[in-house]
Amino acid sequence: MRSLAVSAAVVVFFGLAIVGAIADVPPFVCGLRALGGAAAAFVVVTVAGRAVISMVVGVILGGMGRRALRKDQAGEHAD
Repeated sequence: MRSLAVSAAVVVFFGLAIVGAIADVPPFVCGLRALGGAAAAFVVVTVAGRAVISMVVGVILGGMGRRALRKDQAGEHAD
């Protein structure tokens, strides 16, 4: 997950740097904005990735619990 967040941050950094260069923003300001955008992108992708993983694990574990419950109920009805 971390490599995906770093890749997204790098893309955002260079994207914002190019936009700043095209807009004739001073280099220092352009660099600061690009760095801030890259940091924000890193945090957003990291948090979103953890949320997605948490949801997927919850669905998988929830499905396993329902299957076990069905097996238990099927065993009770078979008697």
